[in-house]
Amino acid sequence: MQIIRKTTVKQVVTEYSKQKLVEKFQEQVAAKQKEIEQLNFEKKKLIYKQKFDQHKVEEKFSQEELKRKQSIEWYELQVEQLDQLPIGSEITEREVDEIVEVSVGDAYDELFGDREIVVEDGIIVRINR
Repeated sequence: MQIIRKTTVKQVVTEYSKQKLVEKFQEQVAAKQKEIEQLNFEKKKLIYKQKFDQHKVEEKFSQEELKRKQSIEWYELQVEQLDQLPIGSEITEREVDEIVEVSVGDAYDELFGDREIVVEDGIIVRINR
């Protein structure tokens, strides 16, 4: 029988991986800023048309803008924390699904214990079982 289980993927921090993560976070910040600009444009357009209650439009767009600003703050915090990480540290990147073959008599704890894949600069360097 096959089942699906979660496996953690960790990344070893190197100068290369730090730079890639910083670039990724900066791209996300730029995208969120662009979304804020687009929201402001759409808000002005709706207010100008006067089809909706101006107060409700302002309120809804303010909520959406706040969500994006909070995302920007989170990404900027990630960049700050990344700068403080020493080279060689391991950070959790994500979780992936893994298909595991199980049968009667298998040791349950061995199949479902902590398992992780460690990646360094895009190459798998270790699989901990």
